[in-house]
This record gives sequence, C-alpha cells and structure tokens, in this order.
Amino acid sequence: MSFQGEKPLDSENKDAIARGLIGLLKPAVGEIDERVKGVRESQMELRQQIDSLCEDLKKITENDPVPIELEPYVKKLNSSRRRVMLVNSILQNVQ
Repeated sequence: MSFQGEKPLDSENKDAIARGLIGLLKPAVGEIDERVKGVRESQMELRQQIDSLCEDLKKITENDPVPIELEPYVKKLNSSRRRVMLVNSILQNVQ
C-alpha cells in the first residue's frame, strides 16, 4: 500500500520488513509456547494426582466402613479430572 506520491515497496524492502516483524514476534511466540507446555505438564500432573486420590478413596471405602460417605467426593474428583482433560485438550490445540 503506498501513499500518493510514494513509490511502492520493492521486494528488498518487503523482505526487510518481514524479517523485522519475524524478529519482533518470534521471541514472544516462543515464550508463549514454553508457557503453554508448562501448563500442559502441570495439567497432566494434576490429572495423575486426581486419579491417584480417586483410587485411594475407592480403596478406603471398599476396605473399611467409613462414617462419611465418600462417593460424592469421588464424583467431584472425577468431574474435576474431566475438566482438566478438557483444558489439556484445548491447550494442545492452541499449541
């Protein structure tokens, strides 16, 4: 796009502008990518911890009668696990 009285950009100038934009954007994109990877890793770790806790709660309820009904908590953990998996899927698509 040129203004009245200005000549259009030649190929060399266009390439210089493109390199400049890439130079500006590349570090930011790299940082975002690293942060998304970090979030995905923490989401996977959270999912593993939720799975482990669910298994422990199921073992407790199977082996010993407990004065507290733990099933609602297991259901909440399973719901949280599904949400964590959804977030992880979204992050994977974004990345």
